[in-house]
Amino acid sequence: MRTLLIAALLAPLPAAAQDFHCRNTEAEIRCVSNSCAVETESFTPMELTRRGNRLSICSYSACWEGPILLQRTRGGVMFLSADVKSNAPAEPNRAPLAVMYDLEGTAQIRWLGFSNAMTCKS
Repeated sequence: MRTLLIAALLAPLPAAAQDFHCRNTEAEIRCVSNSCAVETESFTPMELTRRGNRLSICSYSACWEGPILLQRTRGGVMFLSADVKSNAPAEPNRAPLAVMYDLEGTAQIRWLGFSNAMTCKS
């Protein structure tokens, strides 16, 4: 009985139904000064992850992470906002991340001048 209890406590928790992982595999969209440029040939896809009440986004060699500050769901679309912090010392301290997540498996992000459409898995 004690062994069973210890095994249950050490077992990984199942992912929450709202957790997801997304990538922009088709294109990278960068918007600066009221115009956007779309790159489809030479870019490294970003990775967006939601685990519980945290969002993280990884781009090139750095990842940014922070707690979800706002969450609203309407009509099958979840709107999330977080103030994410970089794990790389050369990057700015914090940056806002806005996510529009379609519960059917796509997301749109706005972060540090990027405005990417992403394909997601939950």
